[in-house]
Parts: sequence; C-alpha cells; structure tokens
Amino acid sequence: MSIGAYKYLIKGAFEGTFYTHQNDPITSVSQIPAGDEHKIVIHRGIISHATNITESQYSEAQGLNFDEVKNVEIQRSPYWSVENDRIFTLNGLKLTDIEILHVGNVDGKTRATIKGLAYSKVSHMEFHDYDKPNEYDSKEEENLSKNHWNDHRWFKNGGCSDLLNRNSLNGCSTNGCNTLQGCWKWLGLLMLLLLLLWLIGRCSELGKNLHCYYDQWKEKREISRLENEQDKLKDKIERTKQKIPPCGKISDPNGKNTPKTYTFDLGKNSGNVTLNYNMYQIPDRIEIIYDGKLVDVTNDQSFEPIIVHRKKYNLDYLIPMGYAQGKGSLSNFNYVYDKNKPTEMLVRVIPSKEFESTEWTIDIFCP
Repeated sequence: MSIGAYKYLIKGAFEGTFYTHQNDPITSVSQIPAGDEHKIVIHRGIISHATNITESQYSEAQGLNFDEVKNVEIQRSPYWSVENDRIFTLNGLKLTDIEILHVGNVDGKTRATIKGLAYSKVSHMEFHDYDKPNEYDSKEEENLSKNHWNDHRWFKNGGCSDLLNRNSLNGCSTNGCNTLQGCWKWLGLLMLLLLLLWLIGRCSELGKNLHCYYDQWKEKREISRLENEQDKLKDKIERTKQKIPPCGKISDPNGKNTPKTYTFDLGKNSGNVTLNYNMYQIPDRIEIIYDGKLVDVTNDQSFEPIIVHRKKYNLDYLIPMGYAQGKGSLSNFNYVYDKNKPTEMLVRVIPSKEFESTEWTIDIFCP
C-alpha cells in the first residue's frame, strides 16, 4: 500500500501529545527550530467532530504537515461514515489554528499537548511505504520464519512472503500454500458446513425453532436495553423537573397592577378544588386554568364604591369582565386524576388598572 492510499478524507478538532528534542521551553509552533533533530513527533491523539470532506477541500487546506500519525482515536460523529469510536492511522495530516499547551521536559525531550483543526487522510491499518528502503529490511530474511505474519511483504503478495511459495489456499510453508495440512483443515470445515446445511434442510422444524430462539433472545436483549434507557431518561426528567408546591395559601399584600401566575400540584386524588379569596377593596380577577383550559373564574355581580385619598371611585364597569371585590369562593372545578394528564393547576390573578397597586389573599384546598 503506498503512502497516498486512504479510506477517508476528514476534517475535525485534533488534540494529541507530542515530543521534540528541543531543550528550551516552547509555547508556539514558530519557536520550534527546523531540522529533523527537533521535529514534532505526535505519538497519539484524538479527533472529535469529524466530518467527511472532499479531495479539493483537503488539497486547499494549509497548515503544519505530518507524514504519518498512528494511534489516533477518531470519535463517532453524524457527519462522517464510521459509527463508533475507533483507532486509525492518519497520513498527510495538516494542522491549522494550532495551540501548544502543558509544555514539559521528560528524559531530555520537550513534551507537550498540541491542538488544532485537522485535515487528514485516514486508513484502516498502519501504512507501509514499500517503495523506499526500510531500516528493518536487513533483518527481514532472518526473522521471516519466526514472524512472517508481520512482514510488510505479507501484505504485497496476498498472504505469503516472497521467500515462500503461494497458491490459491492459505497455509504458507516452504512447500507452498497448498499443503496437506492446510487442505485437510479447509476440507473438514467445508464438510461441517455441508452437514449443518443438510440438518437444517432435513429437520426444518429444528431450524425454525433455533431461529425463533435466536430472535427471542435478540428481542429480550433489545427490550432490556430500551428499559434501561427509559429508566435513565425518567431519572433525568425527575431530576430536572421544577419543584411545584402543593395547594396552600397565597398572600401578596404589595401586588402591583400586573398579572401574576401561581402553579400548584393537585396530587393523585380526584375531587373538587376549592379556592377562597379576599380581594379587599380594589377588585381583581382570578382565573383557574387546568390542562390549558379555563375551568373557573371570579364573577361578582356588584361592587361597593371605593374611597381612596378622600376620592370616591365607582368600578362597576369591571363587573362584566369577571372581577371580584372582598371575600368570595370558587368551587366549580372538579379535578379527575389521569396519569396521562398533568397534575399542575395554574392560578392567575389579573389586577384592575385603575390603581398602581392592589393586594389579595388566596387559600386553595386540593382533593
């Protein structure tokens, strides 16, 4: 596989650790001297918010270049084609908007964290440049019999090293891939497969039962997973729910002439809801709202004149609007508990605009 081969082209936020042989502390890329003895060597990293990009987007990207970076975890993202977090090898990594953090000196090397926006080619496996000499080439012939699975020529010829013959079947040895041992192994596996297919065809009921058991096992596992997710979600909802007080008394002696809304929890018992109020001299309107509907409202039929600062006011014009004066009671709302409906009740007080301030007390009795 040449160094230019790749499976994906991506862009994402990169963070990794690196070292350089430079002894002086560094805080930016511009402080790193040129030359191989000081070059940045990234030995692990993470890419988040990965996004598939086009060849032209990759080519146009400018930045600090790295030939090959191994052991990079690319986290899953809805914007690129791999579903799970996985380890990849990056080739032709370009980093822009670079930050260098946590600089330190370990074993005579400067080590630090490097962050930036990454544009890179991504491969499923480690890259091997087979067209240029490798420092390990001189040792390959010696180690071939011990560890030919890791020899880079294993990848070139499809399963057998250059010193060994190969054929259509795997099982490399000095006598060729098609050895007696290899043939017996594959023949045995083939016979087992044919026997299994014959049993399933002959005993169709057994095959159906096995398939049903497998489907049931998968369904149970999925149901268990969904139930666990549901429990976690319910717990989150409960922890983020606003704490609603139960029914009780409201006293707002210095209320302004702007509407106010109060929320109460009616609980799980069905029954009649009673609201006792005292609007004092200045009339105010009370509304009881449940499940988005107006279920009860004040509706006095007459008002006493109001004297404020020796001036007499007649507010009878508020009577058709559902206002109330002095003491009274609302008891027309019959609450029926339903687990599929809310248990919260809203009480809204709408003051008259005739005066800048008003006052009221409300006492609510739940079932």
